[in-house]
Amino acid sequence: MKTYYQVLELSEQATAAEIRQAYLRWVRLTHPDRTPDPAAHARYLLVNEAYDTLSKPESRARYDARLRGGNAMPATQPAAVPTVPFPGNAYQVLRVPYSATAPQIEQAYRRIRQALLAVPADPALRAHLAQVEHAYATLVIPWLRQLHDARVRGRKPDRPPSLYAELYQRYSGIGRATCWTLLVFFGLILVDRSWTLTFSSEQPLSVREYRGRGDYHWVTTPHAAFRVVGTFPAGTYFAIERSAVLQQVRRYQYWRGAKPASGVINYDSGSVYGALFFFPVAMAGCAAFGLWRRRSPKRTVDSAVSGVLLAVVVVYLFMAL
Repeated sequence: MKTYYQVLELSEQATAAEIRQAYLRWVRLTHPDRTPDPAAHARYLLVNEAYDTLSKPESRARYDARLRGGNAMPATQPAAVPTVPFPGNAYQVLRVPYSATAPQIEQAYRRIRQALLAVPADPALRAHLAQVEHAYATLVIPWLRQLHDARVRGRKPDRPPSLYAELYQRYSGIGRATCWTLLVFFGLILVDRSWTLTFSSEQPLSVREYRGRGDYHWVTTPHAAFRVVGTFPAGTYFAIERSAVLQQVRRYQYWRGAKPASGVINYDSGSVYGALFFFPVAMAGCAAFGLWRRRSPKRTVDSAVSGVLLAVVVVYLFMAL
């Protein structure tokens, strides 16, 4: 069994400064926050035990006396790093709050361990020391503490990170920019929906068949272009209402020669501004959800993708209707 000096790789004549330097060097190499290696965790517990004894002149003198007498207490080889959390309440064993930080846990562990090692060998105290070490290992190893908290505090363990978490994080900025663009597009639609221009006497510049459908024609006037039913000979005039920004014809009326009253053809009921206005609203909802505070990168990117798909539908409806 190794002595405390051998654990720290020091000679028996090492000074207090050398002991301190060796301790800090081993802590940097073996601390659970720095390495997930179970063997390093076991060495970390051993290093703390050695430093607790050799850092204080009184305890070191007693240890050196036993060492010269041939009956020095060897460094207690800690049990293997546990693979299951402490079965009881590790916070109560170490007397720390549930919100204890790593330095607080470390300080409490060293204080209790020092008190137990100062008492002559006692089976009951050694058993309690084993519990203290198990509780300490549970709270310093992150995944063991997570499982322990899930049981003791009734908190669900955190979900493991997604395989695509880094990819979502990388494109979250593009997702936010896309969501802002979709909201601007929705604002443009709202402005276009509420801002109407009227042209009371428009003559067709051209009339052509609409996409191979003989009963539909595409009429182009100086201020609008729209689909109509039927044909319109020379001398036909149109009164047109269209949106100011996207130039979508909303209503039209036509006559020939004198201006008889004719029915007003209303596009609104079957257009993006009518029953199909659900699609722009859904697009804006996806964009707003992606920009909501405390949204994860995954939800931001997913909302942006959903909003873009709905924007494609909206553009198609504008072009088709």
